[in-house]
Amino acid sequence: MAPQVVAFRLFLVVTAVIVAVFLWVAWSTRQSVPTIDLHKAYALRRRFFYALGTILLFGMVLTFPHMPYPPGDHPPERIVFVVAKQFAFGISDRPLLNDQDWEAATYAEPVQIPVGQLVEFRVTSFDVNHGFAVFNPEGELLGQTQAMPGYVNRLRMRFDRPGRYDIFCLELCGMGHHRMRGVILVVPAGGGPQAAAAAQPR
Repeated sequence: MAPQVVAFRLFLVVTAVIVAVFLWVAWSTRQSVPTIDLHKAYALRRRFFYALGTILLFGMVLTFPHMPYPPGDHPPERIVFVVAKQFAFGISDRPLLNDQDWEAATYAEPVQIPVGQLVEFRVTSFDVNHGFAVFNPEGELLGQTQAMPGYVNRLRMRFDRPGRYDIFCLELCGMGHHRMRGVILVVPAGGGPQAAAAAQPR
C-alpha cells in the first residue's frame, strides 16, 4: 500500500477521534457538573502527564536509531551539487554556478553513486523555494530538505542497494510543480557501464 494512502487513512482516523472528543465535550457541558475535587483533578493530571511523557520517551528510544540520516561528524565520501529551478533539478558532481550550468546538468546523464557511499547533497535554488525529496525505487520517501535561493542546505544519505532513485519537489512552486523531478542512479560498488545497467529498473 502506498505511503500516501496509509497517511490519508491515518489522517481520517485521527480526525474522527478529534471530532468525537469535541462532540463528547460539547454534550457533557450541557449537563449539570458536580463539584470538582481539585486535589484529585490535579493528581489525575500529573499521572496523565507522566504516562504521556513515558510513552513519548519510549517512542523516541525505539525510533531514533532508525533515522535515515548518517551522523554529521563523518566527512562525506561524495559531494553532489543540486540546483532547483522551475521546473527541474540540475544534479551534478561539480558546482552549478549559473543558468547554463543548470541547464546542462538537467540534460546530462544521471549522476551515479556507488552503494554504501556516504553522499552529501548540497542543495540550493536559482528562483523560488522548492522541496528536494529522495524516493527509493519502491516510491518510499528516504529523506528531504529545502532548496532555497541564497542558501545551501546539506542532506547526507547512504544508499544500501542499487537502483533508480527519483527526486521530487515537495514544495508547491508554480504551475509546473507536478512535473518537477530528477533522477540519480545508485550502482553496485565498482561502477562502470555494467553497474549503470544493473541500476536501471527492469
